[in-house]
Amino acid sequence: MTTQPLTSPFPAEYMVTEFDALGYSRRCMVGTAVLVGGYALAIAQIIPPIALPLMVLLVLPRWMINVHELLHIYDEQQLNRFICLMGVSPVPLSVISLSYGEIRTQHFAHHAAPAHASDPDLYHIQGNWGQAIFNAFTSPEQSALRWINRHGLTPQLAFDLAIKLMVLVALAVLGGSLFIWFWLSLRLVYGLGDLAFFRLVHHQRGEYGTFSLPWPLWAVQLSTLVFGATVTNATLNHDVHHQNPYLAARALPAAAIAHNGGMAAD
Repeated sequence: MTTQPLTSPFPAEYMVTEFDALGYSRRCMVGTAVLVGGYALAIAQIIPPIALPLMVLLVLPRWMINVHELLHIYDEQQLNRFICLMGVSPVPLSVISLSYGEIRTQHFAHHAAPAHASDPDLYHIQGNWGQAIFNAFTSPEQSALRWINRHGLTPQLAFDLAIKLMVLVALAVLGGSLFIWFWLSLRLVYGLGDLAFFRLVHHQRGEYGTFSLPWPLWAVQLSTLVFGATVTNATLNHDVHHQNPYLAARALPAAAIAHNGGMAAD
């Protein structure tokens, strides 16, 4: 695990543990099995195509947040190869996207200067809403191209991109027109998630920074029901996460209440 600070204003039980990390990894793999299994069932006409967007809505945000939590715990040498390969999604979103190691380095740079000029994620935080939406929905490609322009294309990243291309081709060949429905669902849910986790929590009322999202209780409960407590807690209490990145997502509501009266997802 990544070394945690020696001192913290919060109790030790709030800190992320190996047990938390194993849970994040396990949920990623279970989500992958559900999503790929659902795609196979739809191809076999056992479930209707309309089930695929619903499965994506339930699975992809959970994958995204579990990988986000893992970024603060494991480097690419400590994590299973599948998650490292796929990065932001259990099914490739594009023929060009970053792997876990690059995402982790970029994410730490984001934490070092959120919504500032040196933040590599600034491009999908700043600007008007039209720009923010465009950049959120093209962020897999933009982040990869920006990374390669800055750091070059390593053999490992090139290998990962080749594997992702083969996976996408295989899924498209097996699914035919169903693949388009599946892939568009992935891109739509990912783009909306990107908007929530970057634009909404780093730009509010014309100001850039890191903010909480003070939603009404019914919205918190609905988000928890659909996306799960980890997604809800980490998004609504994003300011506390940035100030204390080694807090477990499960502890963010209690930490937020102590810090600024944040909203909890039970």
